[in-house]
Amino acid sequence: MGATSLHLLMYPWFALGHFTSYLHLSNKLAQKGHRISFLIPTKTQSKLQTLNLYPDLITFVPISLPHVDGLPLGAETTSDVPVHLQPLIMTAMDRSESHIELLLRELQPDIVFFDFAHWIPKLVRSLVLSSSSIKLHVHEERALAALKTQNFGSDVLLADRLITSDQSYRSQLHLPELVLGLELSGWPFLAALKPPCGADSIEEAFPEGFEDRVQGRGIVHGGWVQQLQILEHPSIGCFITHCGLGSLFEALMNKCQLVLLPHICDQFFNARMMSNILKVGVEVQKGEEDGLFTKESVCKAVKIVMEVGSEVGREVRANHAKLRELLSSEDLESSYIDGFCQNLENLVG
Repeated sequence: MGATSLHLLMYPWFALGHFTSYLHLSNKLAQKGHRISFLIPTKTQSKLQTLNLYPDLITFVPISLPHVDGLPLGAETTSDVPVHLQPLIMTAMDRSESHIELLLRELQPDIVFFDFAHWIPKLVRSLVLSSSSIKLHVHEERALAALKTQNFGSDVLLADRLITSDQSYRSQLHLPELVLGLELSGWPFLAALKPPCGADSIEEAFPEGFEDRVQGRGIVHGGWVQQLQILEHPSIGCFITHCGLGSLFEALMNKCQLVLLPHICDQFFNARMMSNILKVGVEVQKGEEDGLFTKESVCKAVKIVMEVGSEVGREVRANHAKLRELLSSEDLESSYIDGFCQNLENLVG
């Protein structure tokens, strides 16, 4: 790689999984000498400060979200609101466009990284900040714009001594089947969930008698958990995930097995890749038309990857181990980052 140092700007979707993924990439780029301006909501910055390995090169730029009717005071990310209010986070992001334009004029980055803010390409082109050859197809812009109406979630965690689940499936239809599936599996569990729509607490959505039946074996936590640290723990035997790429990578780098429970658009493709092509996980079966899963289908997928006698389980465990070894190889990540940095330099030059 040449000696060129780039100034890069990061503006991820306001969800913790997106922030952490962008920050991991920023660390790798900073390691190569590039400078990063990382746009982040004011209060959320403290949650990621310790993950910034190059504070001399990665600068957090705090931004305040504009007011949106119906959005709770102080809410900044999808973790701060129930699922039915998450579109308002996107509305707030969209209303930040004028502020982002001012920051772009001030910071003058060479390249802007973004995901769901569909107006970024048009804004950047108007400021002539990067190559005019970077264009989106009409259907790509439409797809990005359509994401404004989508609801977003996180993951579900499961272990041989501990099962945990978080905030992906919050509706009244999904949550009972999920926790009943964890109960039916027979393993201890920790479920990290937000209350579903219409409920003031997670306990309100529990199936009848659930708490009594799982007392001493199952715990339901009504908030955010340190996913990466949990996945690294040796007691974790299985990870039930919504199939976001960041969560999948974290799981593949650890020894926990994968149960796939996709929720929205891109996650379906990720789940098929993991289950049908790479064969490193098992997807929970859903209804062909309604897309609903049952406690039995959750339990079945868990048992397939967890039980020693399962032929499919042996295959996915073996494939996972091989892929983990490949991803962990010393030179693999460095070679990709070097090539990526070179492509960025070529793009600017």
